[in-house]
Amino acid sequence: MKDRVRSYLLAQLYAEVCERDRQSVDPLSKAIYDRFRELYWTVSRILRQGRKLLGWREESYKPPLWMLVDESVVHDTSRGRVLIDTTPTARRDIGTGIQRVVRQIVKAAIESGEGFPVMIIDGRLCFYAKDAAEPIPLDIRTGDTLLLLDSGWLCVSEYRPIVDLVRAHGGRNVVCLYDLFPIIYGAAFPKALRENFRKWFEEIILSADGVAAISRSVANEFEQYCHERHIARKEGQKLGAWALGADFAETASAPATPRVGAIVEGRCPFFLAVGTLAPNKGQALCLSAFEELWTRGVDVALVIVGRPGWNTTALERRLREHPERGRRLFWLSDACDAELQCLYRSARAVICASYAEGFGLPLIEAAHAGAPVIASDIEIFHEVGGDSIAYFDVLDSQALAERIVEMLASEKRAQPLPVLSWNESMQALFDLVKASR
Repeated sequence: MKDRVRSYLLAQLYAEVCERDRQSVDPLSKAIYDRFRELYWTVSRILRQGRKLLGWREESYKPPLWMLVDESVVHDTSRGRVLIDTTPTARRDIGTGIQRVVRQIVKAAIESGEGFPVMIIDGRLCFYAKDAAEPIPLDIRTGDTLLLLDSGWLCVSEYRPIVDLVRAHGGRNVVCLYDLFPIIYGAAFPKALRENFRKWFEEIILSADGVAAISRSVANEFEQYCHERHIARKEGQKLGAWALGADFAETASAPATPRVGAIVEGRCPFFLAVGTLAPNKGQALCLSAFEELWTRGVDVALVIVGRPGWNTTALERRLREHPERGRRLFWLSDACDAELQCLYRSARAVICASYAEGFGLPLIEAAHAGAPVIASDIEIFHEVGGDSIAYFDVLDSQALAERIVEMLASEKRAQPLPVLSWNESMQALFDLVKASR
């Protein structure tokens, strides 16, 4: 398995190097570009500092509706408060899997009264009240729990003072662990992301009072990683696992958009792959499997839904310039929930081709929509899907192609999976939060 992943990553990295060579510019142009970029950042920094000194106000931030809370909930002293960090998602929500988790958990927590969202603004935790025009700084008190639900490694330097402040005021910190891939499969990630995640791991995760992994597989991997490397964790740190939910109730009856309608009503059945473009997700492998099928005359389409991620420049070019694009190959980089739900319902099957996953939210969403699933034979997919989905050998495009042919030859039939609602998922998470107190 490790050798197969290593070979796959080397092939992907080689493709990336070749792609960058194609896009290389002459040394003089590059030098001019670098100088202008440095000048831009220098001037921008000076202007920002000048605005602060002169008291100029930036354009007011408008929080999303899911972040608004009643002040009475914030000031409730009857029990320990759970402060749900939403900083990266609130600043820039591009609809990734983690951001979907953040939005849905926050909505369920507000509705149930179990917790409320906060975000870091100018070095302080703040919240947004329904009737307030500005963010309100939050005073930490004994019994509070800061739930680090979001992708904090994107701005890790802002969290250390906050985490220390919570602890100093008698509160506790619980961090959600989605995976350890930037550490374990470093070659698949950009240098900056690897370094930030390692800093997040060493400074935030290891010192947290509780770690809530999104699956037993991730929890086991975390424990094994620390054990094998003799890594010290905070004394008494609680480790548990909770499952993600799936609920498209708000968009289930939404009509298909024209571009999705054209796919759904197309002349051939289509298979769906969902997830941010990234080496571990296996979209390149999916495309190779379908290219094999098209060569053999199999009339079937592939739909990929996911924003560009990292180390996928070559794959993006391959998708944009493919001769089957718009005919039997579709890449939607900005699909909304309504479009995604429509695709889930109409797909012949959903393909999860990852060689590594923390949970596999598309698998659950597919089951919720009644779509069969073809997944790579890895531990987490067995944990989530059991015997209800079809498996193929990891990173084997020929094996995937055969599974697709088998699926086309059989009646479309989705096996039931134990799918949690987001409210149930939130409750499972908050049970772990309470257990860490």
